[in-house]
Amino acid sequence: MINNAERLSLARLSLEGLSIGDAFGDQYFLHAETARAKLNSRELPDAPWGYSDDTNMALSIYENLRLYGEINQDELARSFTQHYDPGRGYGAAMHRLFREIDAGIHWSEAAGNLFDGQGSYGNGAAMRV
Repeated sequence: MINNAERLSLARLSLEGLSIGDAFGDQYFLHAETARAKLNSRELPDAPWGYSDDTNMALSIYENLRLYGEINQDELARSFTQHYDPGRGYGAAMHRLFREIDAGIHWSEAAGNLFDGQGSYGNGAAMRV
């Protein structure tokens, strides 16, 4: 059985892979023909590579694990809200969610109200896979 420090080290490696993949993939939100030509050329996109909301939120998850050794949902919601950057590509529902949390609505109530209580309708599912 691995200890907490080893699990945290593995989580950091996962975060590094996620962030690089996220930043790389973010360079190809282009017209399909342009993206295909860039991929076929096998040249790396010019730096700097920006990262999306996926990495931004994963940073909060890692920090939560580092500080608490597990997911502390209230602190995680606080961190998500504190580090929210509207320029990172969040979906429209997340913009609303963070505004509601900032206004004092508890995260679980605000999140439960999204999509008529039906969850995220797959928002972010590709990143989580």
